[in-house]
Amino acid sequence: MDNATIKGFFNRVGPWFYSCFFTLIGYRSSLKYFIRRNHTRLGLREGTRVLDAGIGTGFLTVNLLKEAPVALTVLGLDFSIGMLVGLKRWLRRLALQEQLRLQLGDMRKMPFRNGSFDLVVSSAAMEYLPKVEEGIAECARVLRPGGKLLIISTRRSLMGKLIAVLWRNKMLDPDQVRESMRSAGMKHVEKLQFPWYFPHVIWWGMVLLGEKKDQ
Repeated sequence: MDNATIKGFFNRVGPWFYSCFFTLIGYRSSLKYFIRRNHTRLGLREGTRVLDAGIGTGFLTVNLLKEAPVALTVLGLDFSIGMLVGLKRWLRRLALQEQLRLQLGDMRKMPFRNGSFDLVVSSAAMEYLPKVEEGIAECARVLRPGGKLLIISTRRSLMGKLIAVLWRNKMLDPDQVRESMRSAGMKHVEKLQFPWYFPHVIWWGMVLLGEKKDQ
């Protein structure tokens, strides 16, 4: 689908149904334990500048804020006003609205300077881009040298096909995403795992973490 069609789809659906679906397949719960297990790898420390590119439901960032060993402030970017409005309501209920600033924008052309962030995360967003490498390159651009890029996406699998049918997204090949990350200037690209006790997430999700090369 083109950009306008995807945006209209999420504005109509809104975050409530999207959130229910992610909860049913175990993704929402799995992120808490994923962050607990990997916060050291993500380089979370006091003052870490974090961007969530394509924040959507906000599940990943909310767990970052709640499970990180230090207090964080995160900027969340999304092109769907419907998703951002729903996320704002949820943040108020969680009393996290002061720690997460939301901005409307396209993750393929972000309004941030080069090297603005220490950590860029993107969850269930890259698979909606016409060209995944464009989104990865832009995430790498706004990342400082030595910063980390975390990508969680739907991979090619049987359950991935079901998600793609329901949510009109593509399925991504981990090797191609890894190569795009390297082409964008990332090194030490590694595959991370969801906890084994969330098999529904393991069946469809892939997680890649890279570090930007020093310049």
